[in-house]
Formats: sequence, structure tokens, C-alpha cells
Amino acid sequence: MSRWFFVILATLAVIDPASAGTVIGDAVVQVEGCSGVCVDPTGLVLTARHCRLPETVTVRFRDQTVTAYRVYECDETEGPVVYDCAGDGYPFRPVAATPPRVGERVWTYGYPQGRGRRELAFTSGPLLRWSTFEYAGGHFNGNVVRCVARPGWSGGPLINGRGEVCGLLSSCDQQTSVFIGWSAVRDAVTAAQERIEASADADEDERPTLYVFGSVSCRPCRQFRSDFADREFAAQLQKRFRIEFVDVDKRPEVARRFGVTEVPTFLVPGGPRVTGYVGRESLLNALGIRGELTDRPPPERTVVPDDSEEAEAGKTSDTNDPEDVETEVADRKPPASATHHSETSTRDRTSATDSRLDRLNALLQTALSLTTVLGATGGVAGLIAAGLAACNALRRRRRRIGRTGRDPPVAPTSAQVPTPEPPATVSVDAPPPPQAIVPETRFAPYERDTFAEAFAWAEAELARKYPGSVGTLESLRGLIDQYLAARGYRPPASRNEP
Repeated sequence: MSRWFFVILATLAVIDPASAGTVIGDAVVQVEGCSGVCVDPTGLVLTARHCRLPETVTVRFRDQTVTAYRVYECDETEGPVVYDCAGDGYPFRPVAATPPRVGERVWTYGYPQGRGRRELAFTSGPLLRWSTFEYAGGHFNGNVVRCVARPGWSGGPLINGRGEVCGLLSSCDQQTSVFIGWSAVRDAVTAAQERIEASADADEDERPTLYVFGSVSCRPCRQFRSDFADREFAAQLQKRFRIEFVDVDKRPEVARRFGVTEVPTFLVPGGPRVTGYVGRESLLNALGIRGELTDRPPPERTVVPDDSEEAEAGKTSDTNDPEDVETEVADRKPPASATHHSETSTRDRTSATDSRLDRLNALLQTALSLTTVLGATGGVAGLIAAGLAACNALRRRRRRIGRTGRDPPVAPTSAQVPTPEPPATVSVDAPPPPQAIVPETRFAPYERDTFAEAFAWAEAELARKYPGSVGTLESLRGLIDQYLAARGYRPPASRNEP
């Protein structure tokens, strides 16, 4: 009777506590020397980080053995690690939607180490408390359960009453066991699913992947992040590559896979590899993007004529033929040789007229002198004097006309009209430097002398109009002399004279 009781108890232990018929043990697996649990039908397997497993592991289900690849590892010193098994259709237990409550009864499963073959084992107990634990110089959040596990059980699941995963075994002592908290398990599964989806989208993308290896403590890495925030620069890179940022502190396995030992490193599998970052231009040139942009022909530009230009062009084309216009302009413009000859002949005629007037003036003066000597009087002398006056008047009039004369205006041709240039635009990139503030006014010597003269005049006027102000003026002058003497200025002796 007792033998059958223990068989029934063992059977119930490996069946879902909430619903009979779904075997929990099928989802519990062996991951190398540790335990784990499958939480997704696509083959996502969780185990503990302190097991220090490689990137590729062998996962043993009850009825099959498969290869799995690491897709996520927590940042803390202890926490979940997620592997993705090849294929799909695996037995699994989902992650709980809420954390377990203190005092709630929970179960744990695993494959402890034994003398021979490793067998699935289980145990249960109440959840005592939530707490923060220190491990390997760091800390993590976990749950304390009153149950005892054994070596090889690490990474085994903590199951609530609904058959959902709410933790992973981290360590144990003689009375209790510590499990990685529910929130860390939930976040790990979510992050792993997002990475797998992103990888699936990347497989459909024909662009090669540009891995950007960096670290938060790397200054050039932070500079690249800042430059990548610029839309134009990011578009140039993303048009050619699919960008994937890799933090070497959080994903060291990816850095080891590609042999990256320095950051920042820009790597395209089977393509260029750039170490270091000094600026956008150098990176684009090293990746071969800048050359592609330079080799492209310039875009075609359509010149849209101005409305006024179109109207003027239409008016000209309707009235005149271009050849006729050129001929007409050439006919209007006088030749240079003809213009020069006209100017020369005008000057020659002016000089000849002036010479005749000079000779006539000399003859009239000679005649006037002879009439005076011979004693001629009356009409002869008057006529000679009148002729001399008329000659002088004509001479003065010609000189006035020569000074004020101007050539007739000529309408300028289109070739002679200068093209107006746009006004110069003065831009100031930087504000002017701060200006020094002078606390007192500086006067030039002539300003000081002028003021002294004005003050002396005002002093004399006040003394004349108001004789009683002489004492006040002397006191004021004494104070001014005292101030100037303190400044090293000695007034001339004549200033103090009354």
C-alpha cells in the first residue's frame, strides 16, 4: 500500500500542479553540466549565468538532443542566460505573468549530479522572502525558498501553482535555496525574442551588416553615437549597411567571435574593418561610401527664367531679328576714328578764330596809338576805340562758351549699360570682444586750453557782474589747482595772475 502511495506522489510531482496531463519534466533540460528550462515552442532555453557556459551548447531534452546558440546574457553578475535551439516545436513552460507571493508554495525541478546517470528531480517549499544578494562583486535580486537542491541543479526552474516559470536556481545551503528573481527572467525572455525577430528581419534585408563595437567608457565611441544622431550622416550609413551596435561589456562573446580587441571597431563580415574613429569623413572614406557619393554625376538642374526676362525676350523676338538688332546697334555707334577726327577739327577751328581775334586786337591797339600820336580826334578815334571794345567783348564771349559747352547726350546702348551688382552682405560670425570701460573723460591738449580760456572768461564776467563772488571764485580755483596738482599737472604761471 505504501509503495503505491509513493508512486502516485512521484507521478503528481512531475505533472503540472494546476492541470494534470501537461508534464513539466518534458520542458526541463540539461544544459551541459547545469539544468535549464524551455519557455517557448521555438526552443528558447533559460539557465543561470554562473554556470559560465560557452556560446554554443548541447541541450538534452527527454527525447532528443539539440544544439543551441546563445542569444542573450544578463548584465549583472548573476542572472538568466538565453539559448536558442535549432528548429521549433519543443515542449515548454511559459513565464509567469506576475511574481510569486511571500508564503506561496512553489516547486523546483532539475538534473542534479549523481554517481551514474543524471535523473530529473524535484522539491517544493514556501517562498520565504525577496531579497538582494551579492555575488562575484555584484548583486542581483532573488527569492529565498525553504527547500534544498543539489549540485547540477543550477539553472533549474522555479514553478508556481499554475505551472509557470517564476525563477531560476542560483545557489542553496542546508535549509534554503536562492532563485533568480521573476523580473530578471521576464526581461531576459523579452530581450531574446526581440533580438531573434531583429535577426529574422536582417536575413530578409540584402544590405550587409555593419557591426559597431563600442563601450560606454570609450570617448570616440560616444563621439560616434553623437554624430550618428545626425539624420544625414545616419542616412548615408544606413543606405549602404544595416547597423548593429555591440557593447563589448555586455556582449563579449560577439567581440570574441569577430576577434575584436579594440574599440571602437567598425566591421563588415567579409568586408572592410575600421579601428578607431576620428570623424565622419574618414569613416565614410574607409567604408567606401564617400567615393560612391563623389563618383555620382551632379543632379540635373532646370533653370526657370524670370517672368520679366521672358517678357523682354518675347518682345525682342517679335520685333527684331537678332542679326538685324546687331546691325542696327553697329550703325548707331559712331566709329572711333570719326569721333576723334571731329574733336580734332573743332579744336583747330577754335584755335584759328582765337588767333584772328588776337591779330585784330593788336591792329586796333596799334591804330589807336597812332591816332593818339598824330592827334586825330573825333570820329576816327571813336571808331577805333569802339572796334577794340567789340573785339574784346567777342573774345570774352567765346571763352565763356568754351568753358560751359557740353557734348549733346547720347543714349547708351545695351552693351554700354553696366550690370548692377547685388549689395554686399556682411555677416558677423562672432560677437565683438568686450570693450573696456573708461571711468573718466580724457581731453586733448587743445580741448583743455579752450576750456581754460572759457573758464577764465566766465570767471572774469562773474567778478564783473557780481563783485561779491570773487572770494567764491578764488576758492573754486584753488580747489581746481589742488586737484590738478595731485594729478601731476602744473598750470602755467600766467593762469594765476589777476
